[in-house]
Amino acid sequence: MLFGYDVPEEPSRIRVRIWRQLKGLGALYPQMSFCILPDSSEVRSRLRDLTLTIKNYGPKIILQARATNKPYLDTLLTLFKEDIEKEYHELAEECDEFLQEIKKNVRTGNVTQTEVSELEEALEGLERWLTRIKSRDFIGSTAEGKIHRLLNRCRSALLSFSAKAQPKRMSEMPKGHRH
Repeated sequence: MLFGYDVPEEPSRIRVRIWRQLKGLGALYPQMSFCILPDSSEVRSRLRDLTLTIKNYGPKIILQARATNKPYLDTLLTLFKEDIEKEYHELAEECDEFLQEIKKNVRTGNVTQTEVSELEEALEGLERWLTRIKSRDFIGSTAEGKIHRLLNRCRSALLSFSAKAQPKRMSEMPKGHRH
């Protein structure tokens, strides 16, 4: 059985008492990193590839586990949900920074094709990040809708910015600046 727990560092006597009780039950504390992954065919396939990558570094263990009751399953799903929502939140912060960057460029007059290109690349990066998050969001986070709305605002802001950066037509330029 796998048993996951989280106790505070202090007071240390609590952590030591739990450790002793678990060792008394025959607990093994391997010096390995463990993680919990969703069970899907894609994850299984990628884990097989990953085990080949790390084959020469030490032992590997793949275990299939299930929660022994609904409250434990709910706790696990909550942990997955909190993790994915944290990532959606980080993406939302980056979207806000993207929008602030556009406002700053307009305010400072840095409205150039070069800046448009850089912002287009940044927006593509934000969209790729959303795709990666969605591929891991098997919970169906409610934060996804907010991110789609934010990315739509980013796209609209970039379109508006891009229109301002279009080269002026000759007829709109002052006479002394025409070539």
